[in-house]
Amino acid sequence: QGGNITVDLVIGPKGIRQMTNKEAQPTCLAEFKHIKSIKCSSVEEGRAVLQLGLSGTPQSLAIKTASLAEAENMADLIDGYCRLQGDLETSLIIFPRRGEHPGGHRPRQGPNLHLEERQSTLSDSVSVDSDIYAEIPDESSRPRSGVQHYRISREDVTLGRILGEGFFGEVYEGIYTTPKGERVNVAVKTCKKDCSPENKDKFLSEAVLMKKLDHPHIVKLIGIAEEEPTWIIMELYPYGELGQYLEQNKHCLAVPTLILYALQISKALAYLEAINCVHRDIAVRNVLVASPECVKLGDFGLSRYIEDEEYYKASVTRLPIKWMSPESINFRRFTTASDVWMFAVCMWEILSYGKQPFFWLENKDVIGVLERGDRLPKPDLCPPILYTLMTRCWDYDPSERPKFKDLVCSLSDIYLMEKELAKEQERNNRHRPPKIMEPPSFQEPPPKPSRPRYKPPPQSNLLAPKLQFQVPEGLCASSPTLTSPIEYQSPANSLHTPPLNRHNVFKRHSMREEDFLRPSSREEAQKLWEIERLKMRQVLDKQQKQMVEDYQWLRQEERSLDPTVFMNNNVPPVSGAGPGETGSGSEFTGPPQKPPRLGAQQSIHPTPTANLDRTDDTVYSNVMDLVRAVLQLKNEISLLPPEGYILVVKNVGLSLRKLIGSVDEILPVLPATSRTEIEGTQKLLNKDLADLINKMRLAQQNAVTSLSEECKRQMLTASHTLAVDAKNLLDAVDQAKVQANLVKLCLE
Repeated sequence: QGGNITVDLVIGPKGIRQMTNKEAQPTCLAEFKHIKSIKCSSVEEGRAVLQLGLSGTPQSLAIKTASLAEAENMADLIDGYCRLQGDLETSLIIFPRRGEHPGGHRPRQGPNLHLEERQSTLSDSVSVDSDIYAEIPDESSRPRSGVQHYRISREDVTLGRILGEGFFGEVYEGIYTTPKGERVNVAVKTCKKDCSPENKDKFLSEAVLMKKLDHPHIVKLIGIAEEEPTWIIMELYPYGELGQYLEQNKHCLAVPTLILYALQISKALAYLEAINCVHRDIAVRNVLVASPECVKLGDFGLSRYIEDEEYYKASVTRLPIKWMSPESINFRRFTTASDVWMFAVCMWEILSYGKQPFFWLENKDVIGVLERGDRLPKPDLCPPILYTLMTRCWDYDPSERPKFKDLVCSLSDIYLMEKELAKEQERNNRHRPPKIMEPPSFQEPPPKPSRPRYKPPPQSNLLAPKLQFQVPEGLCASSPTLTSPIEYQSPANSLHTPPLNRHNVFKRHSMREEDFLRPSSREEAQKLWEIERLKMRQVLDKQQKQMVEDYQWLRQEERSLDPTVFMNNNVPPVSGAGPGETGSGSEFTGPPQKPPRLGAQQSIHPTPTANLDRTDDTVYSNVMDLVRAVLQLKNEISLLPPEGYILVVKNVGLSLRKLIGSVDEILPVLPATSRTEIEGTQKLLNKDLADLINKMRLAQQNAVTSLSEECKRQMLTASHTLAVDAKNLLDAVDQAKVQANLVKLCLE
């Protein structure tokens, strides 16, 4: 009392302790069970005092801090320990009365709303008792201002059916008649007649903020009717809320379209970032679909202006815990960096077709998962480069997360790349099939060891058996604790986690977690987990056995390969072994030389390719370009980052397109008997390219795992196979040219 001592405080499970120097043992100042109240107040020069009321003494423990934010963070931490150890339902923090604010200044942020008011204009609303939102307490709200400029007459609005229900009242479909006589479809958010003046201010403050926003991907506010009951009138978008739209149309929504939605939302958030506004509730439930190619960000009930301050601190209300960043959950701190975190979660929702993040966890368990470094797994159809961008947004350090302006650039590049890739695949799928099937006598390469053929489904998340989420193969290593709730799984082992059967997909009619099936008891959950684990072990054993068989088959084929597959041709080998190099795991030899087709005339067999006159031979030059592209891929694959693989593979694809185009040009003048083999080889080349793309995606997905080198090797093998088949296509075209007397032999 009356003196100040500078100490280091240690706040932990044992209570509040002090250390006067590094060598001394901590001295207990107070135990959490003795704390009755917690209060923060501001003093001179921006400093603050944290006062702890203790039982058994009229005096309080006063702790001076360098800033008010530091005192508030300490208060939150102490209050959490008190509630945890004392099993308390209410907070011990005493907040200032209405009109009082720590530091003696008015709140800097925009209007403070009751955060449970939801944007429900075109979908079933989130109920008031939803598990999506949880309370985190703090300060009061600011009275409304500026509403009078946006008034419209209630007589100009005709209400229709109810679209949903929010915290303040129902949401209706309606028609607004403009002063010019135009009829506009609108969504009308209403406020109950018995709503208190304070809640009415909170209800209207969302409209005040929205009226200042002007962006093509932000929901447009039309006006406000202040007469009781109060209405907020906004544009009505016919396709509804994005979450339900994704679920209802997931079979026809391609990945580029999903990335386009994320790009448009990022542009809206970059606009908010530029005007120093934080949204704080970025999720698919708050995004409306204006058209199949356009979405708009809505529900600004949680949004605040942060002005010149670095962060905004949340008020007494309910917040969407599973979408929030660690600093927002722990300290109620909201910045543009925390919005970036939430946007990445929203992207995850979009690529998961509307699934709720962490639906297998309770709200109280989310922060523990995040603190351990675990993150949401990669959705099945999410491009690896996009998931890498998501993980950057989920960096624990807010300063390491990208800005929205940078995200717009990155997403634009990813969108264009995926759009081009989709077009390329569509062109390959539409490529003309052979008019006549291969002769029955055509012999395929030796078959792999026989085993049941199946398409591996994505892995199921083992943290929540029977729940609807799939962890893609090979990505468990990025979050090992997601693969097992009771034992740590090393990255190397997690990579071999076998795929499990996909469960039936639930239809989600609201955002409540109750809509997902859950085990009825802890014992049932444990039983389900054991069953899943046993199935996993069986599939793992089977998969390991198949890997051994594959390896033995591959070794057998390597020994049987003809080392002179390229020796009689001028097409350079892609194995890359120079005179001074020895064989290594990076060298590749072609598959066994195909036996001669019985349909081809054996007497026409041109010797080395170089013996033909190659003047104006576009097929030959395009084959050489393709082989050079394959060589470039082989030489650069070990030097490129995973996101750079697409460039070299795209170069191979473009070269192949030119080659097939040049063959199509000459095909009509070739003998009909030769077209079957040529067209069949063209089809095989398209299949080779598709296989190369799949191997590239697998290599990107496992870039940071122990399977990285093996995936690269498979990628190089696929490219080598493509080069060999391109050479076979050249041979088939040469034979047809010689047969039709369309080429001259170069005599030595």
